[in-house]
Amino acid sequence: MKLENKVAIITGSTKGIGYAIADLYLKEGAKVVVTGLKDEVPQALKTLEESHNSENILGIELDVTSTESIKNVVEKTIEKFGKIDILINNAGITAAKPLIQTTDEEMERMFQINTFGVFKFIREVAPYMIEQKSGSIINTSSMVANYGGMMQTPYASSKFAVNGITKSCAKELGRHNIRVNAVAPGAVMTDMTKDSTDEKTRGMLSQLTPLGRIANPSELAGAYLYLGSDDSTFTNGTIIQVDGGIVI
Repeated sequence: MKLENKVAIITGSTKGIGYAIADLYLKEGAKVVVTGLKDEVPQALKTLEESHNSENILGIELDVTSTESIKNVVEKTIEKFGKIDILINNAGITAAKPLIQTTDEEMERMFQINTFGVFKFIREVAPYMIEQKSGSIINTSSMVANYGGMMQTPYASSKFAVNGITKSCAKELGRHNIRVNAVAPGAVMTDMTKDSTDEKTRGMLSQLTPLGRIANPSELAGAYLYLGSDDSTFTNGTIIQVDGGIVI
């Protein structure tokens, strides 16, 4: 098993890509902290515990816009498992709206969740990783951070900022044997995708992808497994695109 006895915090892991990562990490021997909205955590735990040892799973409510909530997750993780080997900043939101109709509050909320939440979590986890002289931090970016997106100025810019955080933290934390990388998914069939796109848009995305379809969340999890495992000990500051070769 590639992650035996490693401890991983995964934000936004009650469904979608985050859940798929949690499931794969548990299969590979990790101890996983599942985080998400209060009403979503119990069901995710119940489902995961049907096929994995409950002793290896900790579920905690998380609001990534709250520093206190983030600190609570970190403290409870240390209390139960004694260390943090992997941090996956996966929680995020999206929206599709014309630029001139986007309010200040909508732009700020996008950054509070998608960008500032990433920064805050890295800041709170880094001291533990520095002390143990090892760690892997994996951020979820997006293909639109590279290409931009129609009616997605807040989302694309928030994910572009995530790339900047990733590369800067990789340089700063690398000397402590802490790797910082990101995964940039393409179109993935998650609840967030369903809520923010219609069938016509999803069909167009499928046509733009040489593989001819939208990904399933489980198809993204392997990239996170690579970055969390010892297979990636010399991979640092890298944005891995998992987008089916989409042509935009």
